[in-house]
Amino acid sequence: MTGPEFTESLQRHRKLLIILFVLIIAGVLAFFAYDKYQRHQMERAGVLYSEMSDSLASNNDAMVRASAETLVHDYGATPYASMARFYLARIDTEAKQDAKAEAQLQWLSDHSGLPAGMQPMARVALARLYLQNGKNQQVLQLLQKSDSAFAVVDWELRGDAEAGLRHYSQARDDYQKAIAALPATDPYVAYLQMKMANLGVS
Repeated sequence: MTGPEFTESLQRHRKLLIILFVLIIAGVLAFFAYDKYQRHQMERAGVLYSEMSDSLASNNDAMVRASAETLVHDYGATPYASMARFYLARIDTEAKQDAKAEAQLQWLSDHSGLPAGMQPMARVALARLYLQNGKNQQVLQLLQKSDSAFAVVDWELRGDAEAGLRHYSQARDDYQKAIAALPATDPYVAYLQMKMANLGVS
């Protein structure tokens, strides 16, 4: 293509080129604006989380709840919101509002992409809450897949649930699996053996 032909082509497609240029600039500006927004959200969520922790230390449950609910509703895309759900579950449990606590822990149990270890921690907390309320079958359903990092607790809770259902042989097997996941010298082994003895089966 000669120089004049190139110039003529630019003139012919001038409007299209201008539109493309504007779209590129708009895209770049949008990217930086979104990045700035994300950083602002994270910073604000961090401040709220700090305030929530301070309120927890001073046993101010009303302030803990207010900060936690704000984090969940307004900063749900941040890791702080996930931790806030743990706080809400804790104060709901202490207030005997188990249904609300279950809802928070169930959300955490169902969502992947959370900070490392949070999902299995939520499952354990939810399983303990189920046990307190005699929901033994729900414990077994929840802990069908054991997380290796929480294997001891998972098997123990399964054993507790099986014992609650009077499935003593299965409970014994679960406790044995929990023991097998521990070092032989771990003091917790004796506690699990005591649970097995209390089942009344040989």
